[in-house]
Amino acid sequence: MIVYTLKQKKDTGELHLFEATPAVNNECTPNKISICKKMDKSESVANVFACQTEEEARRICATRGREVCGTCVSSLYATF
Repeated sequence: MIVYTLKQKKDTGELHLFEATPAVNNECTPNKISICKKMDKSESVANVFACQTEEEARRICATRGREVCGTCVSSLYATF
């Protein structure tokens, strides 16, 4: 199962999604690089959320609007 973490980038304030692996105690370990590959985990200043399902990540990102990286958020939606 993949879960998601939304991190704020230090220098731009833009929010980027990271796929994460669930761990014990309702925690998770995010990947080192964001989905769009434009942010390293070390560039994060804060988490907006962590360890959320795809459905919950979509809902929260939609409420945050344009501050979320469009490339990252598009990965939460199917393309046909």
